[in-house]
Amino acid sequence: MARKSFVTSMPDKAGAFLRASKIIAAHHGNIVRVSYNKAVDLHTLFLDIEAPDDRLGEIEKDLLDIGYLNDKITEIRVIEVEIKIPDNPGAVLPVLEILNSHKINISYLNSSAGDEPYQNFKLGLLIEDPGIIKTLLDEISEIYPINVIECDSSEENLDNTVFYIRLANEMQKLLSLGPEQTMQFISESNRILQALQSEGEDAGKVFRYIRRFAYFVSLNRGDNFKANIEKIILDGVTLYSIQPRCGSNTYVLKTPDELFLIDTGYAIYAREMFRTFGSLFPDWERRIRRVCITHADVDHCGLLSKLENAEILLNKKSAESLLRQMGGLPDFRENTQLRFGYSRISRIISGYEPPDADRFRILDSGTPEEHDRLIEIGKITVGGLDFSVYEGSGGHLYGEMVYVCREAGIVFTGDLLVNIDGFSRETAEFNSLAPYLMKSVNVDSKKASEMRRQVIALIEGITEKNQKPCIVCGGHGPVSEFRDGKLVALRGEEEKDRPKSL
Repeated sequence: MARKSFVTSMPDKAGAFLRASKIIAAHHGNIVRVSYNKAVDLHTLFLDIEAPDDRLGEIEKDLLDIGYLNDKITEIRVIEVEIKIPDNPGAVLPVLEILNSHKINISYLNSSAGDEPYQNFKLGLLIEDPGIIKTLLDEISEIYPINVIECDSSEENLDNTVFYIRLANEMQKLLSLGPEQTMQFISESNRILQALQSEGEDAGKVFRYIRRFAYFVSLNRGDNFKANIEKIILDGVTLYSIQPRCGSNTYVLKTPDELFLIDTGYAIYAREMFRTFGSLFPDWERRIRRVCITHADVDHCGLLSKLENAEILLNKKSAESLLRQMGGLPDFRENTQLRFGYSRISRIISGYEPPDADRFRILDSGTPEEHDRLIEIGKITVGGLDFSVYEGSGGHLYGEMVYVCREAGIVFTGDLLVNIDGFSRETAEFNSLAPYLMKSVNVDSKKASEMRRQVIALIEGITEKNQKPCIVCGGHGPVSEFRDGKLVALRGEEEKDRPKSL
């Protein structure tokens, strides 16, 4: 059985959903998710349908034939007008007749009678052909005084009815999406809305957070891309930490023979990151050999598919999550409706594509499927540094890993331990979005707290043995030292010929 999401546009009348349901049932399909909210959008209904592989196409064709599928996005202009209409019976009818003659839909209507001999009618008008606006206004002004009220996308009264159309057009332009991706984006936005509304969240707030997420990622491209860079000299190896405003940090371990990467950030910043690599390491394309990840989240794996000649080191669980992405199946982040929706819009916004599994080198064998502690699963040597690779219990994400070099006193903790207090204002703002849209960035918060405790205990042991603070490289934010029970930002030796922020 296969599954597909459909964005349908059904008439607002009795029996519309029944008609669609009969089509789906006739092809042995099953509706596994349905979402409709008249207060948000009068016509749009979202369906997840499970059916035999050869029947999904037939269901799609039949729904398209009866006009229920949105196979394209129509640009609709919304204007709000105020009309002074005499407070007499039937006085509004001439205005309604004009609107009807031009096939104009009303998305919003408000008026109230007072002591004046007229009423101020406020109307939101949905106009598919902007060319008729002047004609429409001229015809109404011949009978009643009319004023066009300046409005924008924050006008809630207008947004509610046409939100998905407006969001679709906005995201299509912002992210250069094709029709199929655009439909997927609004379908997954609805999935998030449906889940959050069931917990009492306001639809307007949900929409604002989704838009902020898309704009934050998109508008930090090109000349707006900024990344703090820290450089730290270790034993025969130089560590570079590249910290963008959003997406994970990327760590580069430079040895005489190779460049070794840990995590790679968002795919949407590939051009900017490659430019940064080229500036830091003029021969980086020749020297890049291996890359590893702390966990298989989209914001940590974006460049894996772009680094075509690099071997990818990872554990079996992370490899399985990436293989599920390649097969179109839910990965290990997507185990709830909220996380599924957030993960899928993250992929669309960031342009993510899973990497080629032929480049995987699995680090472990015989690791328990479930465990409740940090367990060592393998070894990696980079230059003169020997790293132990630990796997966590999956509190943040199933397959999470920590890389530890005891001799050098350095630990790469991924998202199990980050210096939140050291975030820049922009990084803090961006990292506030996911906890709202997913409710928690952790798959299991109780396990995540325990893993954090165990990581700190490991770091404290290294600090005590080496008699100096352990260097902590988190998945986001600055490189830090663990001192007196907390993370303190460590400002590494900066390159003398380049600014800290690129």
